[in-house]
Amino acid sequence: MPSYYCKMLQTTLHFLPNAVKFCCSCAEGPGVKIKDYNNINKKEIEQTRLKFINALRNGEIPKECKGCFEYKQTEIPKKGFFESLFKKEEKFPVNYIIVDHYKQCDCSCVYCSQKILYGDNVTQYALLPLIKQLYANNMIDSYNLKVEFQGGNISCLNEFDSLLEEFKKNKCRNYAVLSNGIKYMPQLENMDSNSFICISLDCGTRETFNKIKNVDGFDSTIENIKRLRENSNICIALKYIVINGINDNMDEVNAFLNIAKDLVKNGSVIFDIDYRDTILNINPDFKVPSHYNEIFKYAEEYCKQNNIPFTAPVFTKNILEQPVNK
Repeated sequence: MPSYYCKMLQTTLHFLPNAVKFCCSCAEGPGVKIKDYNNINKKEIEQTRLKFINALRNGEIPKECKGCFEYKQTEIPKKGFFESLFKKEEKFPVNYIIVDHYKQCDCSCVYCSQKILYGDNVTQYALLPLIKQLYANNMIDSYNLKVEFQGGNISCLNEFDSLLEEFKKNKCRNYAVLSNGIKYMPQLENMDSNSFICISLDCGTRETFNKIKNVDGFDSTIENIKRLRENSNICIALKYIVINGINDNMDEVNAFLNIAKDLVKNGSVIFDIDYRDTILNINPDFKVPSHYNEIFKYAEEYCKQNNIPFTAPVFTKNILEQPVNK
């Protein structure tokens, strides 16, 4: 019987508006519902996490994990005779925290997962007290912790500064920040090269920016990226989410890549597919249009010629390998 292993399941806490997940999925994914927004239920988290870990070990794929590309097949190590007589308590310290519990933003992207998943049904809760409890309960691997700020947008997260201070106080130096870049945040200037910011520009022109973001912020975003590039050591990645009928054409892709060539700093160009067609599973029968492959291949080749790292999420790569619509 096959056995499976998922590093993310063992090490991640993903704080969402109504749940704490053990992976990066906001739509499905294993986790626990938040019953008390003031307290971390350590016992429930540990027991539920272990249930999913053991299911994978035993060759069972829980429905919350189906379709995910994070878990891998592995061999079950054989126990010696004396080792099998003793049940060793397993601990899974958290070394990856995703801050994704709020939906406030200064734009309204057409592909916004928070808006689609939660609408107005969001509990506003403070995350800082829960993070302090994680540290107090020795649930965090402080020396290896990575913190990722999603959202919403961090410029609208009132407790961003206090969360950052708490993590830094506990020796965390590894941060990932997802942002639209519309508002400049000087706090990012103090992050070192272990950290990176991913800015979803998604276009190369002001007109398309307005269609996607539903706000007139193209010029300020470009200026903010330039300023951050000049005044910080943080790695800067620029993202392009391909949206059918809006930015899925070579003129827009070219304009974006020409901007990225000047603004990417020790990061990469990231290409992805509209979340409404993929991870949100709104259209389970979605088949990628054939010209998407051309867009991705062209972008990758452009980056190669200009010495810019090019990446696409594993999930997206798998979608591109599926049958296409002509």
